Amino acid sequence: MNKFCILAAGRGTRNDNVSGLHKALLPLENKPVISHIIEKLGDVEIIIAVGYKSEQIKSYMDLVHFDRNITYVDVDNYDGLGSGPGYSLLCCKSELQEPFVFTSVDTLIDDEIDIMSIGENWLGVSSVDKDNSLQYCLVEGSKYLDKLYYGSGDTAYIGMAGIQNYKAFWNSLERHKIIKDEYQVIHGFDGLTHMKLINFTWYDTGNNESYMDTKKVFCNDVVANKSDEAIFLDNGKVVKYFDDTIKVTKRVNRVKYLNGNTPDILLVNPNMYSYDFIDGYLLSNITDELVMSNFLHYCRKNLWTHRDNNDSFIDDCKEMYEFKTKQRVEVFANTKLDKINRINGIEVQPIQTMLDKIDWESLYKSAIAVNFHGDLQPENILYDYSNDKFFLIDWRQQFGKSLEVGDVYYDLAKLYHAIMINGQTILKDMFDYTITDSSAQVSFYAKSNLVFFNQIFIDFCHKNDYIWSKVELLGILQYFNICGLYENFKGGKYGDFLFLYGKYLLSKFISRSNYGQEKTNKFI
Repeated sequence: MNKFCILAAGRGTRNDNVSGLHKALLPLENKPVISHIIEKLGDVEIIIAVGYKSEQIKSYMDLVHFDRNITYVDVDNYDGLGSGPGYSLLCCKSELQEPFVFTSVDTLIDDEIDIMSIGENWLGVSSVDKDNSLQYCLVEGSKYLDKLYYGSGDTAYIGMAGIQNYKAFWNSLERHKIIKDEYQVIHGFDGLTHMKLINFTWYDTGNNESYMDTKKVFCNDVVANKSDEAIFLDNGKVVKYFDDTIKVTKRVNRVKYLNGNTPDILLVNPNMYSYDFIDGYLLSNITDELVMSNFLHYCRKNLWTHRDNNDSFIDDCKEMYEFKTKQRVEVFANTKLDKINRINGIEVQPIQTMLDKIDWESLYKSAIAVNFHGDLQPENILYDYSNDKFFLIDWRQQFGKSLEVGDVYYDLAKLYHAIMINGQTILKDMFDYTITDSSAQVSFYAKSNLVFFNQIFIDFCHKNDYIWSKVELLGILQYFNICGLYENFKGGKYGDFLFLYGKYLLSKFISRSNYGQEKTNKFI
């Protein structure tokens, strides 16, 4: 069999893990599901049935899998009565006039079976829990298919099959019946006299629960994804997805203000931009303290160029510091989590009470208008040793309403909050919290190299007359700014941890006697 068909036309309404993203592109280990499918194939012709959000799939595949022989078939009815996998497959009939294999795009297998070399009709099956079997098409038979049915059972059809007798299959599929408002592929099997049953290790990404179970197996993420964003590292390309198309436009436009410190950016589609994968080292993985020191001086020279201050800049500071923080914590305010009154032995108050104690005006008055990155943390800094060059990735699209001007302290605060709580620490579950009655204990693993980098960072701020208490306070506020963005990551555990840890740090900060006493603020 030399042709492989992927059915990816449907809406995928059972999985909304990343908002606005087609189910074919749901990330596993920072690659989309469809890439995991394709990587298991040899040199075969690939037919992809597309419909809903077809441009997302086409543009991604053309960018990342340009070296594959891919034909797209547009499915006109992908969500109405009579739609479904059977109809999508029938739309591909003209491209499949020879033996072929097909699969649903939400079906992954983890076996070394060469599915393209099986020289007979076959059906992919897998064991399932009887308690969950009602949602699947079930199979009876030992070596060969006896019956397909819906009900309760322990063996399910996984949405993948090989068709040797393709003419008989098409003739039977065209005499379809509607099941649950959908046109199913199983009616094509009725025309085949024998279908061998092939058992697979099956991972279903078609609904939220099964997708999260699959993520526990495909768990080697490099970057944590948010509920409305995703990043893909795939076949030499980095692709960033946003549900918000305005963010994409602004990020692409901001490149011209970043003074050549970013990779060259390609707009892929309204929801995605891309750049070539850079063979460098994340700053978070570097142990050479001189590199950290050089990076900070590099930022002062090449990034934080001085800009004119005006009234709109102060308004932008208010939005980024006070308004955004108060908005982001609303989801936690007055919750059971917020009513905890001791964290790591330190007394804490409700978050809104604590935020009311901050001298917000001092944050605005001490702001320094500069060119900015906006998410300057060790995971977004790449160092190319061979060329002695830094690359900045994953920059923020704006500061307040400005694409060009931000506060240098915002970048410094991002460094502060991410040096201790590193992305790899989070991905490897090296953080935790426990709650007993109204008390909580939070803990995390801090990478030893970043502990040393933190001291370099503190010394740098003091030496260059940056107000350390402001860096510290704004860094603490970052935990509150991001805690609500990871509701689908680690089952929400990470967001809760950030909220608790932020409250712990803020309480300690507020109680310090020297808060607000540092006055030095010079731009050098």
